[in-house]
Amino acid sequence: MQAKEIMKYLEKRFPQEYAEDFDFPKIGLIVGCDDFVVTNILLSLDLSIDVAKEAIKKQANLIIVHHPFFFEPMHKVLLDTEQGAVLKLLLANDISAYAMHTNLDVGLGGVNDALAELLVIDHVQIDNGVVGKQNYLRFGTIKETTLFALAQFVKSVFHLSGVKVLGNLQERITKIGVIGGSGAHQNDIERAYANGCQVLITGEVKLNNAQYAKYLGLHMIEVNHGIEKFVFYKLKKDLEKDLDLSDRVIVSTIETDPLQIMG
Repeated sequence: MQAKEIMKYLEKRFPQEYAEDFDFPKIGLIVGCDDFVVTNILLSLDLSIDVAKEAIKKQANLIIVHHPFFFEPMHKVLLDTEQGAVLKLLLANDISAYAMHTNLDVGLGGVNDALAELLVIDHVQIDNGVVGKQNYLRFGTIKETTLFALAQFVKSVFHLSGVKVLGNLQERITKIGVIGGSGAHQNDIERAYANGCQVLITGEVKLNNAQYAKYLGLHMIEVNHGIEKFVFYKLKKDLEKDLDLSDRVIVSTIETDPLQIMG
């Protein structure tokens, strides 16, 4: 199958117009070309030197990543930098890279839908009731539990060594929301609260925003930013089924999130 056919499928499911304005120059085909026959596909949260080496080892000539490789404009390509070394490896081995970021977050079957499914949220709803730009929040009901038990469940589901929790640990919880990545901005907190969530599960919670959530009475569970990677297990199944790519889609085993919580 040609790479362009796979990219067309991805762009139909996760349209680039869903992405935030700052994302537009950074997503889509970012390295290489689209007129080649795909051998294997490697799915990864980030593009790093280790991920590039993994693609070579597993004979993948297309890498699909979530986080854009070029966050800032490049004025020089220096081979003694990680970006330069990655580009050298990709080009020398005819490997192309394709990025989906905020469009993958908000699209149907994307990051936040995958996380909601893992959290066993029933009757999942989308913020504002529509799919599209800025509608990251997924929310719904769960079997009644305590905040403490929910935090333990979240830790287990996402294979985390720990989580941070805001709120009364014995509070009975029946309605939660989730936003993958960095979803604890004031607007995110307000949207979760407005939609009746008792708990918002997300990453990178700043102190002032945690204090704002506490003021509103919204509980929070802070997880690693990297839980976004769980979308790729769902995307792997979709690609294999929809494009007949059985045994040709690989989820990267490289952990690109360098942060860890020590107990």
